[in-house]
Amino acid sequence: HGRISQLAFLGNIITRAGVHLPGNIATDGTKFSDVGNGWAGSFDVPVDGALQILFFVGFLELFVMKDVTGENEFVGDFRNGALDFGWDTFDEETKLSKRAIELNNGRAAMMGILGLMVHEEIQPLGYDPDLPIIGHLQ
Repeated sequence: HGRISQLAFLGNIITRAGVHLPGNIATDGTKFSDVGNGWAGSFDVPVDGALQILFFVGFLELFVMKDVTGENEFVGDFRNGALDFGWDTFDEETKLSKRAIELNNGRAAMMGILGLMVHEEIQPLGYDPDLPIIGHLQ
């Protein structure tokens, strides 16, 4: 959940800053920039696009993001003997440290995306959250 939350938080911040993919998200002419920000923006995605995302994530979950070789060192290790990036050269203390850093960053991202979602939902109740990094939600 931490890795997904990191992607969600970063995507939320980037789209609120006005950065969008170029082109259309659907064949009817809907542009990526027409899709709103945050949780409300997920309802702007056309049904066909949402289904494509759902099936792609399902495919990754069932066929790609798993330990198929039996070589994993820990839960969440999906290298499958293909990707290393020097991991095997670290000593055990460094590996534990790096795993702890990733877990803590994931936990921070979970709190961050939760905070952004809560602020998005309390704004219609009359609150005006002023976030230190991105300012007022729109």
